[in-house]
Amino acid sequence: MTTIYRKYRPQTFSDVSGQDHVVKTIINEIASEKIAHAYLFSGPRGTGKTTMARLLAKAVNCQNRKKNEPCNECSSCREITAGNNIDVIEIDAASHTGVDNVRENIIENAQFKPTRSPFKIFIIDEVHMLSTSAFNALLKTLEEPPSHVIFILATTEPHKLLATIISRCQRFNFKKVGYEEMKKRLEKICKEEEIKVDQKIIDRVINKSDGCLRDAESLLGQIFSLNLKNIEAEDAETILPTSDIQTLISFVDSIVGNQPTGALNIIKTLTEEGVNLEQFAFDVLEILRLMMIIQIDARGKNIQHDFSDADFMKIKNIATKITDKKIVRMIESLLIRKRDIKIAPIPQLPLELFIIEFSDENSDDNSLNGPAAKKNTETKKETAEDKPRAQTITQTIKETISHIRSHHQITTTAEQIKEKWADLIAKISEQNHSLTFILKMSEIKSVDSEGLHITVPYSFHQDKINDLKNKKLIEARLNDMFSEKILLNCDVNSSQQPKTEEDLNNLAADFGGEIVV
Repeated sequence: MTTIYRKYRPQTFSDVSGQDHVVKTIINEIASEKIAHAYLFSGPRGTGKTTMARLLAKAVNCQNRKKNEPCNECSSCREITAGNNIDVIEIDAASHTGVDNVRENIIENAQFKPTRSPFKIFIIDEVHMLSTSAFNALLKTLEEPPSHVIFILATTEPHKLLATIISRCQRFNFKKVGYEEMKKRLEKICKEEEIKVDQKIIDRVINKSDGCLRDAESLLGQIFSLNLKNIEAEDAETILPTSDIQTLISFVDSIVGNQPTGALNIIKTLTEEGVNLEQFAFDVLEILRLMMIIQIDARGKNIQHDFSDADFMKIKNIATKITDKKIVRMIESLLIRKRDIKIAPIPQLPLELFIIEFSDENSDDNSLNGPAAKKNTETKKETAEDKPRAQTITQTIKETISHIRSHHQITTTAEQIKEKWADLIAKISEQNHSLTFILKMSEIKSVDSEGLHITVPYSFHQDKINDLKNKKLIEARLNDMFSEKILLNCDVNSSQQPKTEEDLNNLAADFGGEIVV
């Protein structure tokens, strides 16, 4: 089984999405035969760093290069695509951090000339994971490598690299893939697969992926696993988070426009539908953050975002109705409310308090201009009685949460839960089989006054577990098995991700669909 992001991994520079500045420079270097001896590709995950490294390796070693693009037909190109070219060595620094690994796999190997290709190329992924001693050992070879060697370093955390390493490399910064570029890419894949996907689903995939094309393609692969030729928004509800962009915009607009009833009705509907309120709060934060940036860059020409042009204009319009100070206060408050959702006695209560806190008709900073500005100048400013209002609301929720934490001591230990974890999964499987796959991959960390803490390999699995219906199901089975109220807290630990092809195939078989990476 081939996942979508692997099946459609770019095989030429022209196929790469969202990194035109990198592609153009590298093609020019290939055309002028001014290849650097070391490259550093840095940027967010899933934006094409490893893909670009392989394309560069193919292009410089291609036996029949066409217009500075690899031909993908010669033996060298085919071997690099298949991952078995002996002159292109890919190293995962996350699992080879020590100085001995660097000496054996890189330094000693670099002294020998390539077997069949013009260049011997070392692609070191997640290079920031190397130890200091390993970096120091690599430094000399990186500074003066043999003429037949090219190093390509890839990292998501360039600030962790030694300055001496960075200075030896030609650096390229990869950026998150924008809405239009990602939309074009996903629609092309849908066309190739001959599957019609509703535009609302495409938009939701893009917004959920946060500029990470690999995540977007993996999510699209999960949707394809429904085995439908025409996939509507309702069909994808079981896979995609249900936070709809129009609902999010309406929610923010209702609060800014002093219409708390509308915002409260949205929360009521989301709760009844079992939507993950933590995810909803996160998505609202994304919009508030964008509004804050719009306040700084009023024209919005230099703002990176993952929304359609129409939705961006709606958000931009809302941003003109509120001051930057109030946006900051809303963001600060919602950060706290989002954290409180998981431990609140009523999950929607923190968001309802957020609505009431900022839907104050007498606030003096609701608007910057227009009719609302005139209204603000005519209405009274915040009085001494109004000032404690938000403080009282905040204090109430803090006291409630503090009371819950101090009076809810859990007697069950993590070891006891580990012993019965398989039995618990079997019980849950009777009602929701898809959770079985995720829970088998989870790792029990601890138990404290906030409940059971577990980790999963991927953020999409965290979203699945944190879905209100699924979370209630797991907590109910915990309650049945251990005879006490145990809340569930789920975080992501990427180190749990499967490493081998066999592991991936086994997981795919268990899940019955695409794997989220």
